[in-house]
Amino acid sequence: MLKFLCDIANKESRSCPLAQRFSKKQQAIADREQELLQIALQLVEAEGYANLTMDKLTAASPYSKGTIYNHFSSKEDVITGLCNTALRHEIHLFKKAALFEGSSREKALALHQAYLLSAKMQPILFSCVLTAKSPWVQEKSSPARIKAQQELEKEISDMVDQLLQNAIVINELRPKAGATVDLMAFAHWAISFGGIALLSSASETYSIDRLQGTDPFLYNLNCMLDGMNWLPLSTDWDYGQSWLRIEQEIFSAERQQLATALPEILR
Repeated sequence: MLKFLCDIANKESRSCPLAQRFSKKQQAIADREQELLQIALQLVEAEGYANLTMDKLTAASPYSKGTIYNHFSSKEDVITGLCNTALRHEIHLFKKAALFEGSSREKALALHQAYLLSAKMQPILFSCVLTAKSPWVQEKSSPARIKAQQELEKEISDMVDQLLQNAIVINELRPKAGATVDLMAFAHWAISFGGIALLSSASETYSIDRLQGTDPFLYNLNCMLDGMNWLPLSTDWDYGQSWLRIEQEIFSAERQQLATALPEILR
């Protein structure tokens, strides 16, 4: 966990054309902020978001409260910072998913697999995305961090929208009347988020316990994609094999990290 935020920050830095212009002082400031977010993530994992305070962050870090306030205006600003880290991780995985060679519908499955992996790899950060949208967090977060959050959200939406639009252009996605790109994009998020939330948080319920030996996540996706009239339909193509190929060709490293760390229901 301690190296996770730095890994994401380093990936962002390598992809940023301005990264080489950072002075040593600017880099030190950026590194310190990532270190503080790492500590905050540990505190949240141990005690929850409601119990995170700037005093606890100060006590757990080697820095003074004044130094911490130079980076974050409030504990809510810290939570928004964690949310932005989660969004950057999703974008990193989405970009990997876009490299998959297959039909547009298979590429859509690759995006969903990326989203699922982001939740499995960092469940605390995954839940942070919604927590950061709470009014009590938004009202006390810094304008700069809120702006960064909005830009990251738009980048994710643009990737999904582009996939949908391309599928329509090549006539593989044939939406029914009234099915606009924005509505279909929301449906994708809803079905994926809902499936992840239930499989991770309600795994002890009878309705989920009896699903052993099946893949309800992929089944739900295929029901939705068939309903959108996204060709080939699941009756004409083995998307179970597509899902496995995505795992093997794109996300083998991520799957290996998770192989021994998760309950069977989520593997």
